[in-house]
Order: sequence, then C-alpha cells, then structure tokens
Amino acid sequence: MKYLPLLWAGLWRKPARTILTMLSIAAAFLLFGVLQGVVSGFDGVVAKMSDTRLRVMNRTNMFEVLPVAYETQIARVPGVRRVTRMAALSSIFQDSKNGVTAYATDVDAYLDIIPDYKVPADQREAMRRTRMGALVGATMANRFGWHIGDRITLHAALAAQRDGSLDWPLDVVGFVNAGPDDDKMFANDLIFNYDYLDSARATDVGMVAQFVVATDAAADSSKVAAAIDQLFANSSYETSSVKERDWIASVVREVGDLRRFVYSIVSAVLFTLLFVAGSTMSQSVRHRLGEFAVLKALGFSDTAVWLLVVAESTMLSFVAAAAGLTIALLLLPGIFRSLVGGPAPPLPWKLYLAGLAIALVLAVTSATLPALRARRVSVAAALSGR
Repeated sequence: MKYLPLLWAGLWRKPARTILTMLSIAAAFLLFGVLQGVVSGFDGVVAKMSDTRLRVMNRTNMFEVLPVAYETQIARVPGVRRVTRMAALSSIFQDSKNGVTAYATDVDAYLDIIPDYKVPADQREAMRRTRMGALVGATMANRFGWHIGDRITLHAALAAQRDGSLDWPLDVVGFVNAGPDDDKMFANDLIFNYDYLDSARATDVGMVAQFVVATDAAADSSKVAAAIDQLFANSSYETSSVKERDWIASVVREVGDLRRFVYSIVSAVLFTLLFVAGSTMSQSVRHRLGEFAVLKALGFSDTAVWLLVVAESTMLSFVAAAAGLTIALLLLPGIFRSLVGGPAPPLPWKLYLAGLAIALVLAVTSATLPALRARRVSVAAALSGR
C-alpha cells in the first residue's frame, strides 16, 4: 500500500492519455458485460422452461397455423394430462414503440398447465365472467400504467376484425405474478380469451398458432410427443411436438448461434484493446525512463521497477474494467427487456470474476515488454540523456 501514491502519480502524469485509455478499456468491458449478460439471460430463460410440457406446432413452419379441432384429439393421447390452444396477437399500444404480444387461449387451462403464472382466485373468476377480459403481467401493467378495471385497446399488426378494424379492446381484470416473490420472468405477458378472438377475427377462424400440452408425471414426454405427431402424420396439417425447453432454445437459435457471435465480437474487441493498452504503457515507460533510473539510484531493484510498471498497468485496467462492468450491470435490464420483453436475470458473480481475470491478463500482457525495458534501463545512460 505504501507504493500506491507512486503508482497513482505515474498513472496521472499524462492525464489525457490515461483518461482515453481508461475509456477504451471501460467501453470494451461494457460490451463484454452486456453481451455476456444477454447470453446468460437467454440461458436463464431456457433453464426455467419445462421438460414435461410440450409445444405442438405446424411441422412445415412454426409460424403456420393448426386447426383448433386438433385439441380434442391431442387430449385423448395416452400420457396427456391437459391441453390448451394458443393464438398470438402481435400488436402495439398507442405508439409503435409499445409492442405487445398478447396470447389468446383457454385461460383456465393455460394457468393450470403453466403453474409459474400466479393469478389471485378472484381475478381468475373475473376472467371467466368477462368475454373481453385480459390478465396482464405485473411488469407490463407497470410499464403502461394499467389498472384493474381499465379498458385498453391493442392495435393489431395483421389480425383484423370482421368489420376491418385492427383495434382490439380488452378489459383488464387481473394481474399475473404481481406478488413480491413471484417470478417476474412470467410477468410480461398478456393473455385473453381465445373465443373472443376467434369469433371476431376475419381470417384464420378456427385456427391456432400452437397447442400447449401438460403430460402426466409418470409419462415419457418424448414418447407422448411422438404419439401426437403420429396421430396427424400425412394430414393436411402435420405437427411437430417438442419439449418446451427445446422449443425456446430453437427460438433463440433462429437468430443464429448467439454464443459464438458474442464470443467472436468480445475476442476481437479485447485483442484490439491489447494493442491499445500495450501502446499506452510503452509510451508511458519511454517518457519516464529517467524517473525509473532515479528509482534505481535510490535503491529500487530491477525486479521492483518491473513490478511497479506491471502494477500500474493492472491498476489502470482494473479500475476501467470495473467501471465498464458496473455500467453494463445498469444497462443490461433495459437492453434485455427490449430483446426478450422480460426482466433480465441477475448476472452471475462468475461473470464479474471472469471480467476482472481478463483485465488482469490484459494488464500483465500489455505491460510485459514496457516493464522489461524499464527493468533493463541503465542508471548512468538514462540520467545522462543517452
């Protein structure tokens, strides 16, 4: 600790150079933290999905529709505990920036199949009595300032009513996962009655986007999925039944290999940063050779001078990396919400430790050659100006 003032003075000998270098390192670790946080967040979403629930979709294209009449046949497949339909209504609320994806379903069945959705009994009962009712995730409700009893209007992107209107009025009758201990990952959805959607829309009447299936505890979900697909083999609408966790993972893969993409970007940025930090330390040592010679004349060993340079580089990298990771922590929730629509899971501590470990490697690597030059400096030559 007694050398800390000496290290600090060395860092701020050229304030502009130090500030620019710190900004470069902070920006790199900001990018590292955000991208790694997004990957970690997606992994967290996938991990929370079930291996016992199935998603039944159109085999040709997951965005194509299936007949709602399939629901009765799926319910008779051995191993199926309960099944419900789902149709998506892509829409906006008041402004094009306020995207809302609402899901039309048999709400009672949906809540029984997915117990992660917590709704008070009285609000669930209100949903049964209200044809145009909607249950809104607490996070979404807070975002738009919605309250129970409000009538909201969603403007659909494609689904028109029979009179040609794209506006879909809904009555907010309850909230999903509004409790303090409820998982907020499931608090950003809006669900409403499928019968209301299907009776009013002009196209795709009697069709659904997918079915959600709960299997018996003792059943093999893979065998149940195969039995469902076999039931509709060679039909006009063949199905593809997958475990919910695998379905979410496939949705993530639709945007490409996210992990490889992130690692490629981060590696390129950190590799470039290595040259920036190395150049900064080389300039710093070159301009201070006389000072290092004085330190040697005062009794500092060659190794002590070497350690001073490495410690100075380490301090610079650690402070900047910590700042970048902290900013990433603050920005990640908003970025993740814009990508996924839900709250970002907390960043694991190993991500911070990995970032600081990379900062340490970066500091030592970039300072090695300049430190060796400072270590080899001749007191006589440096003080004589040679």
